[in-house]
Amino acid sequence: MDEKVAHVEVWKKIIDVQQHFNDLELRIRNFALIVTGAFLGLGGYAIKDGGFTNLWGNQISSAALIIGTSLLPLCAFYLMDRLWYHRLLDGAVKAGIAAENKLIELGINVGLGSQISIASPFKLWIFGNNVHSRHKMDGFYGLLAIAIIALAVTLACAIKPPKAIHEVTGNDRFSNVVAQSQGIDDKAAKAICEAHLKELLGMVDAAPGSLVIDSKTGTQAVLVSGRWRLVPKC
Repeated sequence: MDEKVAHVEVWKKIIDVQQHFNDLELRIRNFALIVTGAFLGLGGYAIKDGGFTNLWGNQISSAALIIGTSLLPLCAFYLMDRLWYHRLLDGAVKAGIAAENKLIELGINVGLGSQISIASPFKLWIFGNNVHSRHKMDGFYGLLAIAIIALAVTLACAIKPPKAIHEVTGNDRFSNVVAQSQGIDDKAAKAICEAHLKELLGMVDAAPGSLVIDSKTGTQAVLVSGRWRLVPKC
């Protein structure tokens, strides 16, 4: 095989490897988004369910804990992406640039890897530093982590158990309302009883012995129209 043809075949194989690792990294980030979305959905269901978990003596919303737990798989995806396949992709890119330099020496003008390396970074407008692919990856996972932490902390602080809500509204005020309501009912009932007693005594027969009292119980009875009726105690 001709030397130029052999080097071209090697370079093409390196490009295939680069594409393979790049595709794996995109799949990992896609899975990271899917898993994070699943945790957020589960957290939303937990908000509807209204469950709480006792954590070191504090009642914490289960939704906040579930959403906060999504940081663990997100961190695992980041480590796999950042420290595993991205390093392999960097190695493939460097091998591609070396193969391209050899092809240039042989008179074949190729520069895909070197041009990608030049075009990929950009300057950060705030500090003027070059942002490379590894920094972009850190920003991608970092923004997801910040959003998850902010949401979990917000839910943990905003959602309180029913007991805490009852304390905020005030047990004393609720008791006062109940006591006032009972007092009004008692007064109304006593007024009705007294009116009935007055009416009953007004109908008592004038004959002697129309009012009798049980010496043991103190119960009173009156004779009304030939019938004995108990006198209510108001």
